[in-house]
Amino acid sequence: MKRAMTESAKAEKAKLILDTAYKMFQTGTFEEIKMNDVAKAANISNGTLFYYYGTKEILFMEMLFREYEERFRRFTELLLAYEKMNREDFKAFFLGEMDMLLDPNSVLVRLSAIKNTVLEKNIDEQTAQKDSVMLYTSLTRIVSQISERTEFLSETDCFDLLLAQNAILVGFANMADLPDVMLKAIEEHNLQAFQIDFKARSLAAMELYITGLYERLKKS
Repeated sequence: MKRAMTESAKAEKAKLILDTAYKMFQTGTFEEIKMNDVAKAANISNGTLFYYYGTKEILFMEMLFREYEERFRRFTELLLAYEKMNREDFKAFFLGEMDMLLDPNSVLVRLSAIKNTVLEKNIDEQTAQKDSVMLYTSLTRIVSQISERTEFLSETDCFDLLLAQNAILVGFANMADLPDVMLKAIEEHNLQAFQIDFKARSLAAMELYITGLYERLKKS
């Protein structure tokens, strides 16, 4: 009689699948990667794969939220080095931390760019609730840590700032990820304004947002 797997063994199996898909995504695209290929690479059956991750979107949502957890952990570590920050300190800190994120080939950036338009279209309610609660809890903790160190930012300001950062990252990531046919047209017709420097544009837009936020706070 086959012995039932322990919770620890199940967690290890789920991690194996996630790690396998992660490695495949580093060199491939979401569209290219098939669940059958993930199962083969992980040396498991298709049935086992779908037991742990019912759809490809669920699998990649879990991958994205693992990236979020790592990003938030690093953000917190950097933030703990400060007891208090003035406006310029905070702007430098926030833009510096964002600069570390802005690799267009990173798993975090690439998955964030398709989160709303692709991944969330085919996930179950359990995954949606679990990941949403995790994200909100993590953001709430970071917002509290920021507001403790900045007397000039309310928790609402901090939430808005983080949401704006995500919107900027996703927007410019999508604008910079042009298909080859568009890149060829831009080059042949010298359409320089359509060539998006993902990192430079994202940081510039974020700096403008923070500057505008500070101006609004001065008037309030």
